[in-house]
Amino acid sequence: MTQFTIVTINWNNLAGLQKTYQSVASQTYRNLRWIVVDGASNDGAAEWLQTIDEPWAEITSEPDNGLYDAMNKGLEKAVTTPGYTLFLNSGDWLYDERVLELVAKTIEQASVAPKYVYGDFARFTGAGRLHQFPGKPIERLFIGMPSSHQAMYFENELLKTVRFRDSYKLSADYCMLIEFVNQIESREQIVHIRQPLCVFDNTGVSVQRRFEALKEDVHIRRKHLKLSAFRNYGLYALHYVHTHVRNLQAALERKTA
Repeated sequence: MTQFTIVTINWNNLAGLQKTYQSVASQTYRNLRWIVVDGASNDGAAEWLQTIDEPWAEITSEPDNGLYDAMNKGLEKAVTTPGYTLFLNSGDWLYDERVLELVAKTIEQASVAPKYVYGDFARFTGAGRLHQFPGKPIERLFIGMPSSHQAMYFENELLKTVRFRDSYKLSADYCMLIEFVNQIESREQIVHIRQPLCVFDNTGVSVQRRFEALKEDVHIRRKHLKLSAFRNYGLYALHYVHTHVRNLQAALERKTA
C-alpha cells in the first residue's frame, strides 16, 4: 500500500493553513503523514497547530531561514519513510477528497514503479473563477515547470539525493525538479495523470515576484540543463512577455468582475 508524505510549510498564513489542513483531513485515502513546518508564526497559526491531535500529523514551529530552508526541513523528515512526497504549502489544497486515492491507484497499477508522478492543476483567475491547466510533457522541462509543484509526487528514495538550493530565492523548486528528473533512468518511471490534482495559491511569493524568478530560471537552465545562450535568453524573452500579458489579463478580469 503506497504511503504518502505531505509537506506543508507555513508562515503567518493561518487561514490558508486551515484550508490546507481540511483538504488533507478530508482525503479518502488515509495512508499518509502530514508534516507541517511552521516558521514561528505570530498570527495565531503556531497556537492553532498545537490544538491538532492527529496521529498522522507531525508539527514543528520554529524560526527558519526562509521558504526553501523550511522546505528542506520538511524534505529531510519526509524521506525517513518509503513512499512518495508531495509539497503542499499553506493556502494550497488537493483538488478533491479522492486525489490521493487516484494517485495511489495510478502508482500501484503502473507496469514500472514510478519515480515521479505529476498531474494537471487549477488556480483562480483574477475574476475569482477556478480555471484548470493541463500538465506539460516532461520533455519540455527546459521550458519550465511541467505543472505546479503542488501536483507533483516524488519517490522518497530518489528524493534523498536532492535538496532545494537556497542560493535561489524563488526558483529552487524548478532547480530541484531538474536535478531529480535528470537521475531517472527510464521515461516509463515518469507518469502524468491527466486530471487536476491541486488548487494552488495565486498569492505566493514566487507568483508575486515572477520577473525576478525568470532571471533565476536563466541561471538554472544554463547550469543544470546546459542550454545555449540563444535558446536560454529566447525563453527568457518569451516568458517575460507572457508574464506581462497574464498580469494585464488578471487586472482586466478584476476590473470587469
